[in-house]
Amino acid sequence: MAQFMEYVKMALQNLRSNKGRSLLTMLGIIIGISSVIMIISIGNGVKGSISADLNKMSSGQIGVSVDETKKKDNAFYFNQVDMDTIENNVSHVKGVTPGSNYRFWPTVTSPKATNQEAMLYVGTEAFQYAYPQPIMKGAYFTKEDVDSGAPVCVLTEMGARTLFGTTDNIIGMPIEINLWGMTADLTVVGIEKDSESSTMNMMTGANQTIMIQSPYTMMSTLFGWEMDEFDSFFIFSEAPEYSKTISTSVVKILEARYDVRGEGFFIINNSDDSLGQILDILSYITIFIVFVASISLLVGGIGVMNIMLVSVTERTQEIGIRKALGAKTNAIMTQFLAEAAMITLVGGIIGIFLGVLGAFGICSLLTSLKVLECSAKVTFSTVLIASVFSSAVGIFFGIYPAKKAARLSPIEALRHE
Repeated sequence: MAQFMEYVKMALQNLRSNKGRSLLTMLGIIIGISSVIMIISIGNGVKGSISADLNKMSSGQIGVSVDETKKKDNAFYFNQVDMDTIENNVSHVKGVTPGSNYRFWPTVTSPKATNQEAMLYVGTEAFQYAYPQPIMKGAYFTKEDVDSGAPVCVLTEMGARTLFGTTDNIIGMPIEINLWGMTADLTVVGIEKDSESSTMNMMTGANQTIMIQSPYTMMSTLFGWEMDEFDSFFIFSEAPEYSKTISTSVVKILEARYDVRGEGFFIINNSDDSLGQILDILSYITIFIVFVASISLLVGGIGVMNIMLVSVTERTQEIGIRKALGAKTNAIMTQFLAEAAMITLVGGIIGIFLGVLGAFGICSLLTSLKVLECSAKVTFSTVLIASVFSSAVGIFFGIYPAKKAARLSPIEALRHE
């Protein structure tokens, strides 16, 4: 142990005596380690943020559609009776609404705005669970509104401010929408609080356009489009753990209603499965970027090997004197390996510090710019692996120079000028 500490002491002394050269040698290691730490920490933070947002937004949602290859007579559609049957006969179902393709892009006119582009979502009263945000003023439209085709709507907080300049005293106020060249009025019955999730805003477009939610039957009342058939619909469960049992019950009910038992006619898309796939993709992307960043470690390792070879050449006489005084081959080799490992270890520690600092800095910047809400997640295992890996790089690339130093003949080394 004492001998090992002596090697470490000598390695540190050599680093201090060649500060500039040592720092330049470490640079590749520093860049590589800091990049890996930063990418992994930011990646973990982004995954955690997206996972939380998607869980809040879509966890427990079940999409139901028909396998296109198995449609009979090239025509098959669901209807309100199907949705009512499921909602009334399957346990732990909060609501059912037509598929997500029922959205339109009208222009909107109000007391404070003219011909503003908007995004209109239509569905049943259960659509409130699709992008769940609390209602801050008024109330969400009801089943009675859906049954009667009432011309009502719910706005987001930002949409209300854009159209009226305020969120106060606008419940019951009309907005004029223009769709397909036809104009109609919708009455505001509720204002939904803006989402603080950048992921949700990006997926819904709520941060870029006026978002309006209305009963799907309103399309018939105002625009003459009878929306009585759907190619898909969404089921909202009370909790994610009920999704599988709900899916099984739904398939049984639909197969019985349409007499297609055992034919695999219906496709069930569980949002929790989709969420897992998204997170897996993010993990693969992170791994790939880490792999690319690790190339700089290879470059840094080659730099370590190069500088150690130079060090061997510069210290040839020193090696010769040590061997002449009885130093063993293993001792010479261990000394140079210790120096190589020390260079990469110190570089690794600096890289870890800069990587952690950079990860928190970038996540703070993304959050402050409202690009993406994330918090860097630095784990002990990541830091430990980075430290061990940086030392391993030094040892690996230091083997050849160390062997070269250890194999020098004492006589030839002493003759070296």
